[in-house]
Amino acid sequence: MSALSGERKRRFGLIGDPVQHSLSPAMHQAAFRELGVEASYELVRVPARTPDAVESAMFELAAGGGGNVTLPHKRRAAEALEVATEVVGRTGACNCFWLDAAGRLAGDNTDVGGIRAVLESLDGFDPVGSHVLVVGAGGAGTAAVVAALDGGASRVHVRNRTGERVSRLISSLGDPRLGEADGETGVEDWDLVIQATSLGLFEEDSLPVPLREMAPAHALDLVYRPGGTAWCRHARASGWTAEDGLRVLLEQGVLSLERWLGFPIAPPVRVAMERALVRAAAR
Repeated sequence: MSALSGERKRRFGLIGDPVQHSLSPAMHQAAFRELGVEASYELVRVPARTPDAVESAMFELAAGGGGNVTLPHKRRAAEALEVATEVVGRTGACNCFWLDAAGRLAGDNTDVGGIRAVLESLDGFDPVGSHVLVVGAGGAGTAAVVAALDGGASRVHVRNRTGERVSRLISSLGDPRLGEADGETGVEDWDLVIQATSLGLFEEDSLPVPLREMAPAHALDLVYRPGGTAWCRHARASGWTAEDGLRVLLEQGVLSLERWLGFPIAPPVRVAMERALVRAAAR
């Protein structure tokens, strides 16, 4: 993995569409300041209609340091890699990339580790033996499923607008604990519901799943926005404990930095990143 060294200013960034809402620049710039590293982190919009431009954008950023990928390009990013981690192979998605020592485009899916870290720290929630409902079967949903399974869940069901995508996900992972949530599973008692669609990026978005028919439990929204998402507010009003995607963003950001730098992130750097996220989210 690459390390930040020398006098040359490094360049990092986030590839996606949309990207203007992202708080990643504030988080990573705070880390660079704490580390004393001359580096920038920028937003790189690659329109959804031009997925073929993802690979060139990745190589351009990787030549300067590395980067992240968000919706809707995580699967295309995985296809562009020359060296991929085992987690990328399982999820079919990449959200973090860099050039390795041989100059090859390497990548990981730090969303999985970030989600798992949040699950392990959710107040009152024990991942081991839990029953988890994941709403969404795209890149974020797949990462959530893998994180829940790796964390020891005894049952993970997936709900998506199209059953075909769920079937592909179940077939690709081949885990007997994984199944599709049909129309009857919405009234069961879940320990945790993970919202893994893009709904919630904008305030006018509809709610991805109603919770009023389920017994109060835990909710994790992988989306974040200033003031929290409407779905998180809905969950709390329904008696649930809810967390939005801000903590997942922090955890995957820490892991991304470790991939780029090649060494563990010290607590003071992590604190600086978290404080920057809180300030940025409050604006």
